[in-house]
Amino acid sequence: MKRGTRRGGPSIVRLGRLLSRYASSPGLLDALNALSILSRGPDGAGGAPSLTELVLEHLRREKGRGRAVPRLSVGELFERRLAAFGRGQVRSAAAAKRAGRYFCRRLGAATPVADLSADAIREALARFRVPGTYNSYLRQLKSALNLAVAERELESSPASSVFPMRETWKEPAFFDAGRVERIFRILEEHPGAAESGVGAFLTLGFFAGVRSAEILRARWEDIDLEGAVVRIPHPKGHARGRRPRLVELEPNAAAWLRLWRDWTAAHLGSAAGPIVRDEHDVRNWKALRLAPENLSWGNDAAHNAPRHTYATMHVAAFRDAAATALNLGHVRGTAILERHYRGLATRAEGEAYWKIRPSPRPPAPPEPLPGQGRRSDLRHRPA
Repeated sequence: MKRGTRRGGPSIVRLGRLLSRYASSPGLLDALNALSILSRGPDGAGGAPSLTELVLEHLRREKGRGRAVPRLSVGELFERRLAAFGRGQVRSAAAAKRAGRYFCRRLGAATPVADLSADAIREALARFRVPGTYNSYLRQLKSALNLAVAERELESSPASSVFPMRETWKEPAFFDAGRVERIFRILEEHPGAAESGVGAFLTLGFFAGVRSAEILRARWEDIDLEGAVVRIPHPKGHARGRRPRLVELEPNAAAWLRLWRDWTAAHLGSAAGPIVRDEHDVRNWKALRLAPENLSWGNDAAHNAPRHTYATMHVAAFRDAAATALNLGHVRGTAILERHYRGLATRAEGEAYWKIRPSPRPPAPPEPLPGQGRRSDLRHRPA
């Protein structure tokens, strides 16, 4: 007989060690008993013990010893959840880590997950009054518990009957066509190297729906003006671990980007490298040019008006929610688009928005400064 196939051999012992952790699972011994009876036949006769009988015997022996089966704790639950994230999922891992610290304090890090109840989870979440925060922490806990269920550490999730808090809809901050056109006309009036980066930043935000963090990582090589498409190599604020996304450009977006590319080539010799060379240029330009005209808005990371404007006007003008959601990179299809953006603007308003194009007259050339190259109004303010 080969090694590992005899009764009680090494392979049976290894299998027994693997399955002994489930010895306390209700119904497992009954199921193995039924399999054993079926394998022996109706008269109970049979030959050599089957694998089912050997495993059953081992589980009975382990259970008879009264050995305590270690149970997964809340702290271990979130440790496993964090270990499941990839290297590039920095923001997702940070959110799970915050949730783990919170639930370890509220529920107890050593508390067995199998002892958790829906009422205990609701009580732990009761301090959150804002629906967004409540639902975010609940999602993190449910994801961790579902992972334990998938790994057979739990039979069912105790959070399955805990429902998210209903959120009150808030209208996203978006601009009308007149306001956006005024912003771009101001850009046209001040040609410069820094302004070309600001113009490309705002074009990709207002007319392509690209997130601010994605634009700051974008390069001119990612923009194909002939094919009217922008490649986002690292979507959604992650440096690694995300699939690239392609955004189709509308004709006016391609026209604006062509203008900013020509400005960049005129000032720097070629349109290559990062689109925005200094992220402070956007903030400085908004303070210098838009604030006096009452056209500025809040921080891009917290108040992403260009992306909201794109989503609202794109779906209003073209009536294709699937295409809009695809350009925005929504992973859940059109659900977010339908919930937040559809119906906020009329079709006529959307069509007027996509008619915003560069002026037919060529912009005035920038003024040269002796020994300093071309002037930028953002860095060389007039005395």
